[in-house]
Amino acid sequence: MAEFKRVANVADIPEGQMRGFEVGFDKVAVCHTSEGFFAITDECSHDAAPISSGSVAGNEVVCPRHGARFDLKTGDVTAPPAVVGIDTLELKIENDEIFVKVD
Repeated sequence: MAEFKRVANVADIPEGQMRGFEVGFDKVAVCHTSEGFFAITDECSHDAAPISSGSVAGNEVVCPRHGARFDLKTGDVTAPPAVVGIDTLELKIENDEIFVKVD
């Protein structure tokens, strides 16, 4: 059953940045944009690269290997070479702590 797991404090991820985390057997990336925090699976659907070593551009994340882009709100591909989206994860903030819902 999926449950929320603490991954960081909000101060740990400055706006315009992201960090990768291992939560049990799951790899997640938490991104901080001007619209808030978003959580995604930390793996590019194009070549399995860790997204967290890429960059945040507005509300998109850019894969470091080939430049594929994904919408942080939906996980949809916004630029090739990827053709399949990535998973977005539920995130909540309580008392300046970031929690991500994982299995």
